[in-house]
Amino acid sequence: MKETDMEVFMRMMTEIVRMKTAEGVVKEDFIKWVNELEVEFHAKKPGYIDSELMFDEKKDEWVMIQHWSSMVELKNASREMFEESITENFRNALDPKSVKMIIYNQVQTWSLDQ
Repeated sequence: MKETDMEVFMRMMTEIVRMKTAEGVVKEDFIKWVNELEVEFHAKKPGYIDSELMFDEKKDEWVMIQHWSSMVELKNASREMFEESITENFRNALDPKSVKMIIYNQVQTWSLDQ
């Protein structure tokens, strides 16, 4: 059976964002602003599943992984993030030239429950 484009488009999406903070941003403040972003913005958006934040000491680089129910919901939240004031601290803390986003379409999953 061949999947339709809509079925693929509606699968869970994983967004991976690599980023660095702007000069002078303190790590603890950035974590606080990411928490604000996730709790007060992303978690309230349709289709949001979960997020994870990591830090690479050697590269001085942050990585965020987010899961969304569909590409439509991911794109809507991404667009709205640049419009809402609750996301301003996070946006201002970033070095905009360092931000790199990759979006993957889920193909299959495995877990201990299976």
